[in-house]
Amino acid sequence: MRVLSFLFYYVLGIVGIALISTMPVLFQDGAFFNISLYLSELKRLFIMMVTPSDWVYFYKGHPEPIFGFLWRLYRYSMTLFLSGIVLGLTLAFFLALGTMYMPRWVKRMMERVLHLFEAIPDLLLAFGLQILIVWFYKQSGIIVMDFATVGQDRIYALPILTIAVLPTVMMYKVIMALMEEEMTKSYVDMAKSKGLVKSRILNIHMMRNIVKSMFYHSKIIVWGALSSLFIFEYIFNINGITWAFLSDFRPFVTAVILILLFTPFFFLYQGVETFVFRDDSMMSVPTVRMNHFLGSISLKGQGKSFKRVMKEFAAHFKNPKFLAGFLIIGTMLTVSFIHTFTADPLIEQTILIYDENGKLVSANPHSPEFVFLGTDELGFSIVDQLLVGAKYTILFALVVAFLRMIVGFILAIPFAFFFPPKLQRGVEKLVDGMHFLPLTIIAYIVLKPVLDFTPGMDDSTQWERILYEGTMLTLLVVPLVMILFGNEMKQFLKEEFVISTKVMGGSSVHLLWKHLLPHLSARMGIVFGQQFIQTLLLLIHLGVLDVFFGGTIIYPPDPPRSSTNEWSGLIGAAKNSLMTGNWWYIVPALVCFMVLIIAMQLIIAGIKEVQHIRVGVPIKRTSWWKGLLTKRKKEEQTPSSVREEEFEFIEEELARRRSG
Repeated sequence: MRVLSFLFYYVLGIVGIALISTMPVLFQDGAFFNISLYLSELKRLFIMMVTPSDWVYFYKGHPEPIFGFLWRLYRYSMTLFLSGIVLGLTLAFFLALGTMYMPRWVKRMMERVLHLFEAIPDLLLAFGLQILIVWFYKQSGIIVMDFATVGQDRIYALPILTIAVLPTVMMYKVIMALMEEEMTKSYVDMAKSKGLVKSRILNIHMMRNIVKSMFYHSKIIVWGALSSLFIFEYIFNINGITWAFLSDFRPFVTAVILILLFTPFFFLYQGVETFVFRDDSMMSVPTVRMNHFLGSISLKGQGKSFKRVMKEFAAHFKNPKFLAGFLIIGTMLTVSFIHTFTADPLIEQTILIYDENGKLVSANPHSPEFVFLGTDELGFSIVDQLLVGAKYTILFALVVAFLRMIVGFILAIPFAFFFPPKLQRGVEKLVDGMHFLPLTIIAYIVLKPVLDFTPGMDDSTQWERILYEGTMLTLLVVPLVMILFGNEMKQFLKEEFVISTKVMGGSSVHLLWKHLLPHLSARMGIVFGQQFIQTLLLLIHLGVLDVFFGGTIIYPPDPPRSSTNEWSGLIGAAKNSLMTGNWWYIVPALVCFMVLIIAMQLIIAGIKEVQHIRVGVPIKRTSWWKGLLTKRKKEEQTPSSVREEEFEFIEEELARRRSG
């Protein structure tokens, strides 16, 4: 039965890939949602899947056996990807294990450094490493490692290193959180009381308990790294699966590539969950009838609850981290709107610059030496473009993140309250398959045909494109957010006070409004911030692939450019500027993205601190060096007290004597 269920969900995944791969046909030849053409192309795709004679890839106009042609590229890409994943997870494991033996101030310093790395867009990381290698070569004449391929050459070291950064940071944070949670368990205290040394508790007992959670979290990490793989291959000019995908954009080729990516990770994760772990987490929870839920809706007392929610939200502004992040984002938006309504011209253009003697000193593009932040090749000010595009970037990311959170939360209510356990398990399995498909490529497939346009087209369609892009980027992630909130609600419904409330006749709306919303309010804020950051990174990836917010103006022989000056469009239009030395084309936009991500990270950290205070967890905001000085001062004042290091030494010595 498990085997049939496993194969059933795999087939459903293949069907979903076919549905997605055919979506560009909906907008073929200027049409908008041509359903009849889509259905005919979908039928043709399924026929091609069972007709081996149609399995061809067109390389420079010549048909090649698709699997023989793609296998070499696929094997190269998977070698880079899996090597980077294994390296990142290994580094994270040993780094987290070593951190557990370090003082608390070292742990806090490590967390801050990793927060900074997490805020660096993967594109900026790739560009930064390339610049560093070129700079070192100019200084020493030594090429540390190849940073781009030429022709059929292959590089390994730099792509593997860049792919490993994200898994290292994310898995380190996951392992540290799991270990800190395990340290609060009673069995750890019992092990300490029996004289077990810290290394034995960590390496044997705690690791055994967190390995399953590490496995589940690695699925999310792999999902994020898959999108980064495509960007790194594009930046490093690697002849891998990304090149094959962009070179032949037919639905059949797209479907084959996605199936090649989907299959190994589906078999790994779903196979382990189905046949090894035998996940039984789906336990029955209290369910209610839909008519009881709808019939119990009442506005009585909801105004007070709304006021309470608003009061709790206002309390966040007393947190310095939340306030700092909010002010940074708010200031960016305000300055952008002020510039848009007051600047004339909106984007200043400087062609030639003369000195006081009338001598020509600079022709466009101008470096930051002559114009603040420089200009592009047409002489348009970089800073003006950033100011104009800021409102589009920030508002669009905020709206998409908000819609993902709200729609996901609303859909999670029937999922958690009304779906029977078997149906919940089926929905979870279906949605779980999305973790094995790179989000960047899926977004590229559904957005590329709509956002490309040429000058002279009706400008009114720009808002239609923005609406379509926002809808698609929302719907692609809503199922995952729904499952996230749904699982939170199911855990909430297992609480004893919830069961008591149901026994005493409390309605479902009462549970939802009085208990569930306050319980999930902080979680919703964190999910909102995470979705905001994910949207920003997705915009950067799409920008690199020439899919710009609001539309990509294609007018050969000029390079593609953004119709809104949105930041990801500026990055995409200038992605090759670092190789020409005009770094100011792209670095300011990447830095602005980094500042936005850091601001939202501050907001998320502030929400967590406020939530900790609400449940009684003390928050210490002392910097690590002040904490170290305070600790030393206390030790000097109380020399007879037993220090933590001495206590650990005594524990180890007692354990050694007992074992002896």
